[in-house]
Amino acid sequence: MPTTVLGLLGVLLCALAVSSEVTPQPDFDIKRVAGKWYLIGIASNAEWFVTCKADMKMGVAMLTPTDEGDLEMEYSSLNPDGTCWRMNQFVNKSDFPGIFSYCSECWETYNITFVDVKYDEYALIHTVKTKDNSTTVVSKLCGRTPHLSQVVLDKFTAFSRKQGILPENIIILSKSAMTMPGGFTSVTPVTPEVTNICLKMSASKLQESEVRIKHSLNKNEEEFIFRRRNTVQQCLQKHRIHCSLDNVPNIALLGSGGGQRAMVGLLGSLVQLHKVGLLDSILYLSGVSGSTWCMASLYQEPDWSTKLETVKDKIIQRLSGPKVSWTDAFAKLKKYYYEKDIFSLTDFWAAMVVTTFVKEKCVLFKIDEHTLTEQWNQQSKDPFPIYTVIDKQCKQKKEADPWFEFTPQEAGYSLIGAFMRVSNFGSQFKKGSMMNEQPEIDMLYLQALCGSALADGEEIVKFIWQKIKDFFQRLFTQIKKMLQEMGKDPDSPPADKFCQVVSDLVDMNLYVLDGKDPSALDESIRKTLTDLAGGESQLIFPVGELNLTDKEAAKLYMEHYTMDVSNNLSVWFKLWPFDLCLSIIRCMAMWIWGRKYDFLHIMTDEPVPVALLESETRDYIDAGLLLNSPYFSVLRKDRKIDLIISLDFSDDDPFMTVKKAAEMCREQNIPFPEVIIPPGDLKDFYVFKGQNVPTVIHIPLFNVVNCGDKIEESRSKYKTFQGSYSAEMITDLMDKAGKNIANNKEKLEKVIRAIVEQKKRKAYTQHDSDVSKYRLN
Repeated sequence: MPTTVLGLLGVLLCALAVSSEVTPQPDFDIKRVAGKWYLIGIASNAEWFVTCKADMKMGVAMLTPTDEGDLEMEYSSLNPDGTCWRMNQFVNKSDFPGIFSYCSECWETYNITFVDVKYDEYALIHTVKTKDNSTTVVSKLCGRTPHLSQVVLDKFTAFSRKQGILPENIIILSKSAMTMPGGFTSVTPVTPEVTNICLKMSASKLQESEVRIKHSLNKNEEEFIFRRRNTVQQCLQKHRIHCSLDNVPNIALLGSGGGQRAMVGLLGSLVQLHKVGLLDSILYLSGVSGSTWCMASLYQEPDWSTKLETVKDKIIQRLSGPKVSWTDAFAKLKKYYYEKDIFSLTDFWAAMVVTTFVKEKCVLFKIDEHTLTEQWNQQSKDPFPIYTVIDKQCKQKKEADPWFEFTPQEAGYSLIGAFMRVSNFGSQFKKGSMMNEQPEIDMLYLQALCGSALADGEEIVKFIWQKIKDFFQRLFTQIKKMLQEMGKDPDSPPADKFCQVVSDLVDMNLYVLDGKDPSALDESIRKTLTDLAGGESQLIFPVGELNLTDKEAAKLYMEHYTMDVSNNLSVWFKLWPFDLCLSIIRCMAMWIWGRKYDFLHIMTDEPVPVALLESETRDYIDAGLLLNSPYFSVLRKDRKIDLIISLDFSDDDPFMTVKKAAEMCREQNIPFPEVIIPPGDLKDFYVFKGQNVPTVIHIPLFNVVNCGDKIEESRSKYKTFQGSYSAEMITDLMDKAGKNIANNKEKLEKVIRAIVEQKKRKAYTQHDSDVSKYRLN
């Protein structure tokens, strides 16, 4: 019986292949495809391809068969800016020689067929990917040399046309095609010499991109610290604090979360640190949530700490200026959607919400596309930046330490000691090697990732649904025009029906969250879907099973209902921007934020928790949801921090972060001073210290010194989630934050001086001990 079933399955697969007229090369020999191939032609109607086809250049593919019959396919080519793009795919053999499958988080099926191969000349490779009832087809023509005959080029063009690919979407990259007719589009080629350079870059990049499992600092960070200590020493000497380089204290400045309040508060604090001459004493600047928004703005300017007044004025002017246009924000969202494998609510949050707070200019993406590596110069005169988030699964399931950091060199788990190059965050890894490169995240996305405080608060779901509703209302007024500009009929299928169902679905989710009866909306959705299906009733969750009195049950019902409706819509509506809308809805239903490939997937290093090795993806969210200050990024043993200056911009208990940090450190045996809050009024400067632990200075934003008896009034005025601050509010808040530094200059100097003296005594004691041991020996 099993043999019969397998036989029938084989017949069925062959029938499907024949029906689509895409069959593998007869007598396919995997060993003979091994080696180097030039990518000469590529064709697809996919949106991502149509968008970037003009910038495509000839690339190289290295095919390496395994003894088991699988195939490793490594592609590399030059980006328009001269950098190298590469992708590594490990594809599995099927029961049919010449057909391979690729396991992808992004696609439900991903099949690759070698259609026509002349092993010493060319290979025609056809890829079919499916997701949510949508199919993407890509055809590639590879050659053993950069030039192929016109007969082969015509064969590729004819095959691509037969698969329904438009003539303008068939690209020939070969140099010989530049003067040849055929109806296809030619693109400026890249010589083999340039491609060889790309290959060398790829090999080098592969080596550098390996995962690093070690409790030590990155080499570049160590080199920066060595130079920065000279700057710190010179700064302290100006304040009559004298010490050798060995006794220079490692000082970390922490900015807590707090939305725009934290962004402006940190800016005001840094400006005042500069004015009192202590900014150059800071070795590390680490932030959570809103404080990272300030950091991202500062580090746009090289050596910002040397011209802070000018930089401050630019930031204030931008924050108090006009909002980013909806058109620019939407264009950014479209770019996010098409440039990466995994889309999440963080992409929506970055483009459509965070831009309203940080007001990054999206015109031509001139600023927003800057990345963390581009912002950093190894010779920088600024403190070393650390942006922090947490691993959501680690937080919820307590399966591993959750603290995750981004520096200009690396991204990874701070306390676990597992890192990768920061430019490779989001790329797909297998056993520590990068298999599928994704674009480096830009600073706008990083700010959204760090400032995604909504990603864990169920009471905020309504807020996000409302933001999505506002977005859809604006989009739906333009959707017909978009389709017409793409040459598509907006009435086939009818876009109006799509908009109606989606609008009803969003309203239905809002109704349920408010405990209101959504029956009318449910009826409207079912009727419209039935109309789309030509009168056939569609499979959606049964009517009458929604229980509004049980919130958990109602939540689960709406999750399944929303997924059912979006899956039904995807049958008829596959094009842009329908696919974007449905992806946003699915992410809302599943509450997916900050999802990226797990760079530790199936590694074998024992020190790494098993959960991080087994998962294919991880979700990263705002660290403030666990601890609203980035203590653990600077409490890494290898950073050897002597003094932590904690600027607290939280809107709750002003001591919650430092108390919670002390508690968590006790649980993990991490050195941290005991935190005992003295009774009395809320002051502007607290010091916590002890033996063999870092000293902690804790500075609450609002206190009796800068607010008098109006602390609550200030907290109410500057809420975490509210509209953009006016210029007057920004100036006032910066002034309050600045006073906390200006009023405590002498106290700061006193604490630093004490730490230096302590380091000197410890050095002397160690020296005497070493001398005694020497004499004894």
